[in-house]
Amino acid sequence: MRLYVVMMSMTSFYAVSGYLLNMKGEMKASSKKSKVFFKRGNLSDFLKTPQKILDGVKKSGLSSQIEKDEFVGLKVHFGEKGNLSHINPKILTSLVKFLKKRGSRPFFWDTNTLYRGRRMHAVDHINLADSHGFAQFGVPIIIGDGIKGNDYIEARINQKHFQICYLASALKDIDCLIVLSHLTGHMLTGFGAAVKNLGMGCAAKRGKLLQHCLVSPKINKEKCIGCGLCSQHCCVDAIEKENSKYFIIEEKCIGCAQCISVCPKEAVTIVWSENYNVLGEKMVEYAYAVARKRKCFYINFCLYITKECDCMNREKSPFIDDIGILFSADPVSIDKASLDLVIDCQKRDAIGEIHPQIDYLSSLQYAQEIGLGNLEYKLIEI
Repeated sequence: MRLYVVMMSMTSFYAVSGYLLNMKGEMKASSKKSKVFFKRGNLSDFLKTPQKILDGVKKSGLSSQIEKDEFVGLKVHFGEKGNLSHINPKILTSLVKFLKKRGSRPFFWDTNTLYRGRRMHAVDHINLADSHGFAQFGVPIIIGDGIKGNDYIEARINQKHFQICYLASALKDIDCLIVLSHLTGHMLTGFGAAVKNLGMGCAAKRGKLLQHCLVSPKINKEKCIGCGLCSQHCCVDAIEKENSKYFIIEEKCIGCAQCISVCPKEAVTIVWSENYNVLGEKMVEYAYAVARKRKCFYINFCLYITKECDCMNREKSPFIDDIGILFSADPVSIDKASLDLVIDCQKRDAIGEIHPQIDYLSSLQYAQEIGLGNLEYKLIEI
């Protein structure tokens, strides 16, 4: 199965984000701060009145960028089976109706995962998205890297870690990419939001593997209870049993980290080193590969914020209060603004406290360095 997604004009101007594309299609920063628009509220507010999201769509300039007959890809995480913390599709009702009214052709899409689960192959993935309510709008659900995650396009970026990135083939034909991201903590990157949704979420399986390849977890035998969940969820059979305890064969491990998420006793952990921090930079380079030649817009949902990402196959409770929804044309600014709002509202770095061993701001600093976006922003509450 071959699916594809679009490139925008190389001379297009990113007026909202403060970034522009030069004649080579490369992003360069302007002297202006990027604009981030903020709609305050909690999950129940937006569920009761989903049209509130349109305030941000119109004030931020997204509405003026949507043209008739454009293929508009709504990049979203459909949530793993058993997970209830993913973006509630009811919040997106007014957004989808608006896109249809503009005469565009919207569709929801995501990519397949490395790890075993309901999102590893397109058939189960689409059925899962349907069961989570994303089919209610009468717009297609597409898995952008094909049935088994092997459909990709190559994007040459010539950066520090990658010369070529392997992106979901759907990106060949999307005219406008709207990235819908749920702010969460994350065991490998510290947090997940727009940049992660771009870099990891838009990569084909080959690209995901190349980003994760330096991450090799270890099993603490004192904590291991021999339940075997880690082995059952390992997609490359890299976990074996010895004397009632499990261990990871490092040479076979691909670093997908699913064993960490399923372990009920937190016996599987990352042994952190400088090498592991490279994952954040690799993810940023993939995000750059996706965004640098495309018309993109970002919406961050700082609602039902959990300590770990929506790939967890069990229910997770929020650990801090809801903040609201942010809108921007700059993925770096919207992520930085989301993190700053958490600190402002909680009076502490609640995200940073989850995984203190991870310097989560370093990836955003690297993103600014290579031209993905701007750490300096102007927050405009609407």
